[in-house]
Amino acid sequence: MLKFISIIAGGIVGLSSAFADGHLNTHPTVHPHFAVVKQVIKSFDNPEGAIFSADGSHVFISNSAEIGDKAAAFSWTEGEGYISKLKVNGDGTLTMVNDKLITGISSPLGMAVLPVATGKFPAGTIFLCAGSAPIVDKDGNTITDRERMRTKLIAFNEDGKILGEIDTGNKSVFETITGNPIILINAMGFDAQGNMFVADTAFGGAQFEPKWDGAGGLWMISHGAIDDLANGKLPQNLPEFLGIPGNPDGVEVSPTDGSVYVNTVGPVAGAPDPANGGIYAISDMSSLPAPMDGGLGALDGLDFTHNGTMLNTQIRGDIPAKIYVTCDGVTSDLMLVPHTELSGPADLAIRQMDDGSYLVVVPELMARDATPGDDEVTVLALPQTFDNCM
Repeated sequence: MLKFISIIAGGIVGLSSAFADGHLNTHPTVHPHFAVVKQVIKSFDNPEGAIFSADGSHVFISNSAEIGDKAAAFSWTEGEGYISKLKVNGDGTLTMVNDKLITGISSPLGMAVLPVATGKFPAGTIFLCAGSAPIVDKDGNTITDRERMRTKLIAFNEDGKILGEIDTGNKSVFETITGNPIILINAMGFDAQGNMFVADTAFGGAQFEPKWDGAGGLWMISHGAIDDLANGKLPQNLPEFLGIPGNPDGVEVSPTDGSVYVNTVGPVAGAPDPANGGIYAISDMSSLPAPMDGGLGALDGLDFTHNGTMLNTQIRGDIPAKIYVTCDGVTSDLMLVPHTELSGPADLAIRQMDDGSYLVVVPELMARDATPGDDEVTVLALPQTFDNCM
């Protein structure tokens, strides 16, 4: 998501720390199976997140509506984001169904599909991260009023009906726990039991008066607490928080080992990151393990294939934008055929097709682009053999 961070910081800053031997590890090896570029769709406004519907028949894209040159630095525009809905065709391409299925959203980012019904939300409900800083009004003026810090998780169905929301912003239960609302509610995932995991990248709190310092880390909302929080009640089991250095960005639960994987955007905004763009595998919320990998640049989107191969997107400006593949503990680059340059690849989504191959949808944030409606989503096809690491 955060190709823009170098702009916020006024330029790429020196690395404050490095991973392992003190050097950036760009993993020059290439995964043995390449991705075929099926389609590049230029119909979006700073697309940040992608998600497949529960049955895989549709894809939903969050258009984050970065304001472009109306503001001095990267900022989302209050109330101008929206959700697009596309159909998945039999040949693996996508066709637009409704470019503005849901409108009037501030900074819509990552999404996830609820796997286990609650009393309020049926299985298959899509949850959306929204309302994040840095944020400006439609004229490009920085919003400083804490009352307008309204991050939230919005629940909607495949027809675009809003089913409810969970307040994570100013004066929410989340602020009572850490002293900070969730400031940059960036990505989320569910485990098989329906517990929700949410990443707070925690950039942007300084724009408010008085400022918030931010608490970067991972939140867990238990399945049993979802309805209470959506109904404005204090749940019996409060959300749990695990601090993660380096400003966590992507989050997803592995379908094979059940651990929660979180990546970090690295030190591109002057934030210290001991993993220098790393990946953590978290098995419980009581302690943070050492990173399983690092030196990867600035990581954004994170998702898994059905068989547990992990993909991460890299968006740091001084090395090529790319997609990393981690298979059997080894990280390598994904080759795109034909060669295609990505611009801010963000929260990608993966779906296994009936023949065992995979479809990957990659939104490209294209930060600072001042012309809404022509930003790209790239659709990739991975072969049936993709999970074979050799």
